Amino acid sequence: MKTIILFSLLTLIILAAKSAPAPVLDAHGKVLRAGAKYRVKPAYSDGYNGGLILAHVGNKPCPLVVGQDLGLNKGLWLTFTPVNPKERVIRVSTDVNIKFSGSNSCNESNIWQFVGALVSVLCLYSVCI
Repeated sequence: MKTIILFSLLTLIILAAKSAPAPVLDAHGKVLRAGAKYRVKPAYSDGYNGGLILAHVGNKPCPLVVGQDLGLNKGLWLTFTPVNPKERVIRVSTDVNIKFSGSNSCNESNIWQFVGALVSVLCLYSVCI
């Protein structure tokens, strides 16, 4: 009897260790795909908060920081790429690079790197890609 219980527990541990984290879903319930373009807006909004942009702090033109646009501007397009190049889906609690579209005036990288879980207060949505 102890052998069966031990075998069952060992099997469950192995299966749990091999299961992939859940995929990140956008605001429409669709899986976030690596390389697809998305815009990010606040999850809690009164309808007048814009999306994410690269912004200046104070009067200094550089360095740029990740900020939120004011008003109805939808923000910049972002591309999500897992650090693991074999992954084609963005998964919860995995390392991911987030790249802003376009160039910037500071000649800096447009890649915003998250290590660990994505911030839960961001609401992701895809627009016609």
